[in-house]
Amino acid sequence: MAANYSMQGFSLSVADGIIELHSDGELGSGSEQAPARAFSTIAEQIDSRLILNDVRSAVLTLSEMEWAERMRFVARTFQGYRVAYVIRPDQAERAGGFVEAHARLGDTAACFKSKARARAWLKEE
Repeated sequence: MAANYSMQGFSLSVADGIIELHSDGELGSGSEQAPARAFSTIAEQIDSRLILNDVRSAVLTLSEMEWAERMRFVARTFQGYRVAYVIRPDQAERAGGFVEAHARLGDTAACFKSKARARAWLKEE
C-alpha cells in the first residue's frame, strides 16, 4: 500500500513496509496531538508494525515535565510498533528518554543518525 499524508510540521509515508514519519519546524507543548490522531487513523489501514520516526528537522521547546509527558504520549501512541528514531547528535539524550518510554511498555525502539541504518535495523526482525 502506498500512503502519504502531510500537515504543517508532520508527514507520513509508507516505503518498503516501513511507516516513515517526519517532523520539522518549531514544535511546542501539545503539538503532538494532531499528528498522533492522524497517525492513529491512517495506521489502521497500513499492514506494518515498523516505524521510522525522523525528527532531525524538529526543534522542540518544552519544560522538563512536558518532555516527560511527550515521551509517555509518543510511546503509548506507538505501542505495539518497533520504532527507529533518526536524530541529530544533539538530540541523543532526549531520544534516549523516548527509547526508555517504549521499553517500559514492552516495546523496542532505538536511535540512529541515518535513515539507512534505521531502515536496516527495522528490517532485521
